[in-house]
Amino acid sequence: MTCLDKDMLDAYLEDSLSLRDRQNVQNHLLTCSACQRLFEQYLDESGTLGEQEKWHTDAVIQQVMEKVPPHPLNVLRRIDRHRAQKIDWKKRSVALMKKTTMAVAGLAVVVALGTLVSPTFASYVNGLFYAANPLKGPYTDTESVVSLYSEEQTDKGALVAAEKGYVKPLNLKVTDQGLTMEMKAVLADSARIMVLGSLADKEGKKLDTFWQDQFSRISSENVEEYRVIQLKDKNGRVLNPPNSKLPDSFRWMPLPNGENFVIGRDFAELFDDRSRLPDEAILEVRVKQLGETKGSWNFDIPIDLRPAKAATKTVSVQQKLTTPQGEWIDLKEARFSPSAAQLQFAVSEGTGRDKGVRYSLIDEQGTVLASWDDLHVIYPGEELSSNVIPGLSRGGMYNAGRLPYKNVWVHSFAPIDHTKKVTMKLDAVYTAEKADFRAKLSIAELDKKPVTVTEEGNTFTFTPVKKQERGDDTIYIIDMEGTLAKDVVGVGKSWMATDEKGESNALLLSPQITIAEDGTRKLNAQIKIRTKNKDVKEFTITYDEKIKQHDVKWEVPIQVEQ
Repeated sequence: MTCLDKDMLDAYLEDSLSLRDRQNVQNHLLTCSACQRLFEQYLDESGTLGEQEKWHTDAVIQQVMEKVPPHPLNVLRRIDRHRAQKIDWKKRSVALMKKTTMAVAGLAVVVALGTLVSPTFASYVNGLFYAANPLKGPYTDTESVVSLYSEEQTDKGALVAAEKGYVKPLNLKVTDQGLTMEMKAVLADSARIMVLGSLADKEGKKLDTFWQDQFSRISSENVEEYRVIQLKDKNGRVLNPPNSKLPDSFRWMPLPNGENFVIGRDFAELFDDRSRLPDEAILEVRVKQLGETKGSWNFDIPIDLRPAKAATKTVSVQQKLTTPQGEWIDLKEARFSPSAAQLQFAVSEGTGRDKGVRYSLIDEQGTVLASWDDLHVIYPGEELSSNVIPGLSRGGMYNAGRLPYKNVWVHSFAPIDHTKKVTMKLDAVYTAEKADFRAKLSIAELDKKPVTVTEEGNTFTFTPVKKQERGDDTIYIIDMEGTLAKDVVGVGKSWMATDEKGESNALLLSPQITIAEDGTRKLNAQIKIRTKNKDVKEFTITYDEKIKQHDVKWEVPIQVEQ
């Protein structure tokens, strides 16, 4: 952006610029010392400094910080009242700032002066600025953020939301100890929050220190020493999952390009009733340490959920299926938001045998819009599921325990046009059945030839053993091929290996599955057994669960009322 002229300053102080232009002016004032001096001189010449008092930036910052409430959105009520009085902000901006009144023009002056000496204060005031100019609808200039939320870097749903304008640029930066953390954009949807950011050193090189911390330094016991990330409503109440006391319940993950990270939250984990989702909130990010470096990288990010909530359509379905095995599944509702189409199910407690379902979502022409198959969890493959957003999905074999309420599934897909008539066609349910599989494998015999073992129609062949030394551990590697019985679609993930000394180890499986023309499934897996025993003579391989498929026919229409 070029430097500011008188017309641009007039329009800025009179609050007559578009949101995009206001943001551009503010960002320019943060970085251009010449325009900061011009801005102050312009205010002097307009007669607002009648007493000709000298400004003391530190004192101004202190006065403002003492007066502002703890959460920027609380300021909105004050701003609205002042706007209603049609005050000439250009002539009163400095006087109002002296009195620490948080008006739009006062904010501009404080930004221009206060951010020069306080990075934390700069982040706070940036939050106030965006809160004072909330997004009234979808963002129209999407070019700058769509590439950041590409399908390759995030997921298809996030990309669609970005293209439709539900991602808002932030451009918030805090530098401390030579490290610059930047919050670039935020996806605020009724399904989730997703803030995209980056971390760079003084040369501008992108760092992944935060990712290393996740696995080498941070645990649930010490996370508060490193960071606290909380979502709060406008009254300051922390919006945490029920019964959760963790100071950091947000996921912090790197993106595949290695240059950006995402701080995210699934709203299904926060609200069993999504109607309780607030219109506005504040995401407080308080980072205290990155790697070995201690510092202060603080952000208050306003989250305006109103545009996404207005665009979200909910269909109350309330259709129940009782399976031949005595379990029941109740499709409660379908929700179509800018970044996801979600189905919510209630399920019976039953016998604990239920292992999930398989279904498709089709339109009136029979075109498959999305599909769900719980076997995808243990046997990944494109043929098993389509358009699923795993990070927003819970239930069946998709980590059901992570939801704050029991016996509820939430399945999420890339956005679907809610104006279409959609039908859910469920054709299979899965149950867990007890298995008693035992394969005694002599290492010496296995080295001579493969060994085949059969259990109730399931046949597995084990190949000769390979060994790897890893420090004090020895890893035994065995390739396995299997053919499952016709009514069996999978085997449990809890396999064990016990050596001749009675020492047991959980197996590391990397299974793949293919489906033959007759419907039987071929299983290929590599078994890895890590043990301290460097000279195992024999392993007994066991698993205690197999998964059976039961065919059903259940069709449920899903139609948004027009």
